[in-house]
Amino acid sequence: MIRLPGYVVLLSICCTTAVAEVTAYAGATLIDGTGRAAVENATVLIEGDRIVAAGPGVEIPEGAHVIDVRGKWVVPGLIDSHIHFMTSGRMYTRPAFFDLTDRVPYEEEVEWIKAHIPDTLRAFMCSGVTSVLSLGGPSLEYDARELAAGMDDAPTVFIGHGVIAHAPRFVAERMITPWDGELTLKPALSAEEGIAYVREAAAQGADLVKTAVDDRGSALLRAALWWWDWRELEAAIIEEAAKHGLMVTTHAHALEYARGMIELGAASLQHVPADKPVDDAFIELAREKGVIVVPTLGLRKRTFIELFTKDIDLLPIEETCSVPGVVESWYEPLPPTDDQSTRYREQGEMAAANAKALFDAGIPLAVATDTGMIGLAAGSSMHVELRALNQAGIPASYLIHAATLNSARVAGSEDRYGSVEAGKFADFLILSANPVDDIANLQAIECVVKHGREFGQEELLPLDRE
Repeated sequence: MIRLPGYVVLLSICCTTAVAEVTAYAGATLIDGTGRAAVENATVLIEGDRIVAAGPGVEIPEGAHVIDVRGKWVVPGLIDSHIHFMTSGRMYTRPAFFDLTDRVPYEEEVEWIKAHIPDTLRAFMCSGVTSVLSLGGPSLEYDARELAAGMDDAPTVFIGHGVIAHAPRFVAERMITPWDGELTLKPALSAEEGIAYVREAAAQGADLVKTAVDDRGSALLRAALWWWDWRELEAAIIEEAAKHGLMVTTHAHALEYARGMIELGAASLQHVPADKPVDDAFIELAREKGVIVVPTLGLRKRTFIELFTKDIDLLPIEETCSVPGVVESWYEPLPPTDDQSTRYREQGEMAAANAKALFDAGIPLAVATDTGMIGLAAGSSMHVELRALNQAGIPASYLIHAATLNSARVAGSEDRYGSVEAGKFADFLILSANPVDDIANLQAIECVVKHGREFGQEELLPLDRE
């Protein structure tokens, strides 16, 4: 036990399974997610599922359960602001991209995904990801949110309704493999169709709306877009979303589309332009509009280069926390394909340079993965993305802020999540190493605290370890 002025409290070590109404995590170095400098000898005081106070000099009330975290670091739980539950990260999950249906039929992959949603949720938590933003897909995405809400060992799930793909239905049907009979990209050509999707989002309790104009490498879809002005539809979507209190995020790989969407009022960009360098006018527009950019650099390297070459730069946490069967599938030999690695490398380099230019200009960045895409495992791919952003020249101190509070802003939840501050949900990580010294130290997870409940990493491993 330790003695504090006027009373005695029991002292235990992280991680415990004890649950107390008032708990104090005492003695750690606190990196609170706001972008402020780290503070030593801090206390995080929680009551129930909320933070009461955080910082040095916090008074610990009599009778509180005190947990000794001296020599540790406290950071907010990570928030992945772009994931999908409809895809598993396995090589079989996107037949339109890698067609391996001769080895695993797509119907079998869909059933695998459904059966492993609880493990997928635990995999996020195992990797320190305590909230996720699902951006477009079938009704499964809403089902996963409902399931997560009933689990203690699952992240908070936010929903971005969409994707609204600007193409005739017959084109979308050629480009997208239906998921259990549902099109995961919802095609719209008119403002009326776009408004209907926004109203559907509001009725289903979505947290925001996601849109896209993307030819997906298809000459057919590119031709369909040539004659059609997407701005009228996007403007209608953004205007209708505002009526329902919903922000719009958009899938933006191309500079001019990104510029147009910022002009129309999109709150955030998913991905980062990779076709041209961002120019001064673009940066000034982004600054003026307060847009947040979510680069997803790891996606480009892992999915579009490493899975072709099989030279996979795997992190240990990917093997530890990923749902079994995901990482193993990445080494499946591919059928003969055209070598496009040069093009992909050039686009990846452009995306990285643009992300760094935006950071240097003070444009806020958030962190996300496009998890579920082939080669990106639930949870652990967040660390793949953090590594890629750091390698692009963005410092670890900023990336902690980007992966927490800025990601919460993308989801419109910064009033409740994203930082270790009074009044917010008690979602944070206890680390054994300093993540400011090395962003890889965000993987040195000793405890995950979710809504005030504490988990050791071993408790969060996916149950399917066969």
